[in-house]
Amino acid sequence: MPLVVPNVAETDILTYVFTSAMTLRLYGNNINPGPTDTAATYTEIAGGGYANLPLILANWVLTAGAPSYGLYPQQTWLFTGAISAPSTIYGYYVTRNSDGKLMWAERFPVSVCPFTPIAGSQVRITPKFTGSSVY
Repeated sequence: MPLVVPNVAETDILTYVFTSAMTLRLYGNNINPGPTDTAATYTEIAGGGYANLPLILANWVLTAGAPSYGLYPQQTWLFTGAISAPSTIYGYYVTRNSDGKLMWAERFPVSVCPFTPIAGSQVRITPKFTGSSVY
């Protein structure tokens, strides 16, 4: 039988995950996130007014339920011009500040991926992390 996390413990586990300070980053290499990835798997974009964004524990809203989830306010990047190589955006990834460890990653949908920013274009992400057992 697989491991089961009861619903009443899901928000406790999410609180533990979000206790660490983390950073939201955009990546530009053509990667589909996978279970063996590390932070080094992803190439963070540069230029065009881009800067990675901190994810602060106090801004996460944790919702109990089945499943439980953590929701963060929408984050927006406004580009002032083209980005340097790689010149496209495929998705985002989150790293833990204390050790740079990859926490999770998501590739954008095919309908918007890859994205090549120009002056005035935006990327908006609303980080959401769902915690539940599958059984």
